[in-house]
Amino acid sequence: MFFSLDSFALIGIDAIKVSVEVHLSNGIPSFTIVGLPDKSVSESRERVRAAIINSGFSFPLKRIIVNLSPAGIRKEGAFYDLPIALSILAISKQIHSKIFGISSFVGELSLDGRISPTRGVISMVEKAVEMGKTYFFVPQQVAEQASLIEGIKIIPSTSLLEVIRVVSGERNPDECVYKDTDKDTEKRLFSEDGYGVDFCDVKGQLRAKRALEIAVSGMHNIMMVGPPGAGKSMLAQRVVTIMPPLSTEEQIEITKIYSLHKNYNGSLVGKRPFRSPHHTITRVGLIGGGNNPKPGEISLSHRGVLFLDEFSQFPRNLIEDLRQPLEDRRVIITRNSLWCSFPCNFMLIVATNPCYCGFLGDEYKRCICSYRDVKRFWKNFSGPILDRIDMIIKVPRLKENEFVNVEPGEKSIDIRKRVIACTSVQERRFKDKNIKYNSEADLETINLWISESKKIKEVLPGISEKYNLTGRGMVSVLKVARTIADLDGDENIELHHLMEALHYRTEVDFEKWSR
Repeated sequence: MFFSLDSFALIGIDAIKVSVEVHLSNGIPSFTIVGLPDKSVSESRERVRAAIINSGFSFPLKRIIVNLSPAGIRKEGAFYDLPIALSILAISKQIHSKIFGISSFVGELSLDGRISPTRGVISMVEKAVEMGKTYFFVPQQVAEQASLIEGIKIIPSTSLLEVIRVVSGERNPDECVYKDTDKDTEKRLFSEDGYGVDFCDVKGQLRAKRALEIAVSGMHNIMMVGPPGAGKSMLAQRVVTIMPPLSTEEQIEITKIYSLHKNYNGSLVGKRPFRSPHHTITRVGLIGGGNNPKPGEISLSHRGVLFLDEFSQFPRNLIEDLRQPLEDRRVIITRNSLWCSFPCNFMLIVATNPCYCGFLGDEYKRCICSYRDVKRFWKNFSGPILDRIDMIIKVPRLKENEFVNVEPGEKSIDIRKRVIACTSVQERRFKDKNIKYNSEADLETINLWISESKKIKEVLPGISEKYNLTGRGMVSVLKVARTIADLDGDENIELHHLMEALHYRTEVDFEKWSR
């Protein structure tokens, strides 16, 4: 006898269809799972057996073979427990259902039959919609995020017995469909509370705050250079508090990535990620990978901030690994003939001292590094990496009067209002393109910006020659200038916008320090 139900496997952040096929025959009682399962899938035999018995059903004393098709893709995770249990009960004629063919199932079973949350449910729901399924039975803990995908009816489930009552017709499946009980849905989706920090905590550093506001408004990468204790880390940690709220689509994107993480708790990610890995991180930890590829820090920072503090301490090979992700905003990982693509559209913030002692160029303390030391320090940062950082600013130490000043600075909520207004302009500008921010603008759009201002067109060649800017460097300056113009509410890029953007590109003289 043969029976089959549909479930899913995760390849990167994407889901593929997996048929849970069960064959029941006479012979010595056995329970075998094939189809390239990992250890957690193989162990489902004992979980399924106990869950069926503790739910009041009989486990058939026959030869049972479960095949997870396609067999050429490794299956991992415990979310096949529920479809395996239902298939065994169906093939042994203990349950019957008319909705098996139009339904999909995922869920890890406890020994008493309760259903535990699983990861990657949003990707699975998207695939189920693509397959034309009507119902999707998911663990109750992840029903909220699953319901964000339209086109399918999500049925939250707490136990195997509850699922059986629905599929067998004891309960109407349409009456069990998940309904959002939170009346204030917009507030729930776009809540950004919980960071616990504010820009008003930072004293002084008005130029740095202005630069970070511009960087956030256009999602530009930025480097902060300054002596120890200047406030670089403090500023970076508060950047997420002025970023615009996440849209529903962005929350889904982020949750799909975080749902692959072993510490995922099943909830919807509603805040901008802020990731700050230590410089001892491995290549797999930063970029992603492994035998079964998982997202790294650059993907966990998607739609948020990746902050690399003490940038000079990161190994050069890790720094160079950022080149392609910064350019493509996506990283592709190939392992054992398995191809995975992870999104990594993040804002990069790096902070570093100007030299080994940290006081090069400081007004109050003399640098003790030799010229050779400074040269060696800056050679760790290659030209291609620095070229991909749009803004580079100095963060000097506070003066005495700034440090003792008790006047609070501008609050994050006030800065955020300006940022939201600026990003709204960009959304309208790029509504016909698959981008949202000025930093993502293509060459066609940039050429249009140049053609709109005769003065800008005249000065660009001279600027490129004087400051020895590469093509990518000039493009970065124009993108930042466009963001400054948007903040000022100007339709076209004016000369003073370009000069401010150029200042953020040339304030630190790398050539002088690394020669």
